Amino acid sequence: MACTDKIAADILNSCNVLPVAGYEKIAWAINREDIDTMTLDGTYTNKITAITMTGATVAYTVTAVKKEMNGGFDLVTADNMPDTFSHFWSFQPFERTAQAIANIDDMNDLVLIVELKGSKAEGCLVVLGAEMGLYKISASQRQNDNNGLPTYEFGSMEGQGERYGRFIFWDTDYATSKAALVTLET
Repeated sequence: MACTDKIAADILNSCNVLPVAGYEKIAWAINREDIDTMTLDGTYTNKITAITMTGATVAYTVTAVKKEMNGGFDLVTADNMPDTFSHFWSFQPFERTAQAIANIDDMNDLVLIVELKGSKAEGCLVVLGAEMGLYKISASQRQNDNNGLPTYEFGSMEGQGERYGRFIFWDTDYATSKAALVTLET
């Protein structure tokens, strides 16, 4: 049962916005409890225009090259509740120190901001886990597979889906939005 089940605008696939697979190499991971506020656009409740952190907390960068980072969403429908979306993010870290491994193994309840490859217009900065966070759903490593890289997967907890398949982060233009994310690192 969807609470809103009507189309509200034209849908146009345009040659001006070509699809491109993949993420840029830097993503931002934020402990959800460290977010003081996420300011939503007055018109679109899946558009985040600002993020403020509590106290001296920061966002952390995650670097992954080529196809070592993946993410997205799946629709979750039920007869007795509104449609939700299960968000997903995975990455393959190269880290080998005890401190780095412990840091990765301890990650949970994250908000991830990833940058799509391609056009740097509104919609290129996607926020996963904006409302309910992302939690480890699997981790595996086999030394003779995939160059020995471990794979960590994070997702929405069962029954804790997000209202939208994609939240976007956008403040005025690309340069302003990117600068706001970099500011969260300090």
